[in-house]
Amino acid sequence: MRRNYISPEFNKTNVNGTFNMVEESNFFSAKMLEIEDSILISNENIIWFQRPNGEQLDFDTETTMTPKTFSSSGTKLVNHKIYRDDTQTQYTLDNATKWIIDLDIQSILSTYIFAQMKNNRTFEGIKTSMTVFNNLDIALNKYIEFNVLNRYRMSKFDLFIKYVDLKEQNVLRFNNKWNDKIGAAAYMNNKFETVSDFEGKTLRVIFNQEKPSTLYNFEYFFNILYEKI
Repeated sequence: MRRNYISPEFNKTNVNGTFNMVEESNFFSAKMLEIEDSILISNENIIWFQRPNGEQLDFDTETTMTPKTFSSSGTKLVNHKIYRDDTQTQYTLDNATKWIIDLDIQSILSTYIFAQMKNNRTFEGIKTSMTVFNNLDIALNKYIEFNVLNRYRMSKFDLFIKYVDLKEQNVLRFNNKWNDKIGAAAYMNNKFETVSDFEGKTLRVIFNQEKPSTLYNFEYFFNILYEKI
């Protein structure tokens, strides 16, 4: 056979569709994740099984391994901070202390969706080598970022406050604690205002302590409701 020494202008290489984490539609159809109409992040835990590298290939085998757990309470705890308003007067500080809670509501939602997709084994059968990141968990987080987060918005924030008598222990003043056991109507506080950033990624909650900080500190908790746009 005689060679013509003409090299091809293009090389054709087959690649896995999972290399692209952005859902793209075509004229006939498109694959798209079915999502819940609303998501309430309260105090639930989500458990799933996987291999050490994040792959989910065989459920029976993976149930013999240590399960992974998502904690709604723990996720909310690490994605917020609470602090006093530095601009308030001494009178307000003593009698109606103004508090601010800053939350990363997008990270809370993203972590929840990640756990739900793992629990439902959405990426079952996909290996790390089938992703551009060579890491299945990174690929899943990118999928959520590109295709799911923009389909939700926060629609409701529930704040729960339980006041605790200092009993003359002034050292505990302003020492407010997170308590995921008080998410009940008896402790619900509706006297607060919220401010969200333009993209809806963060939320600021501002409220006043209803009992004097010289006599009480408080335990607090919150729920977040997201709805599909």
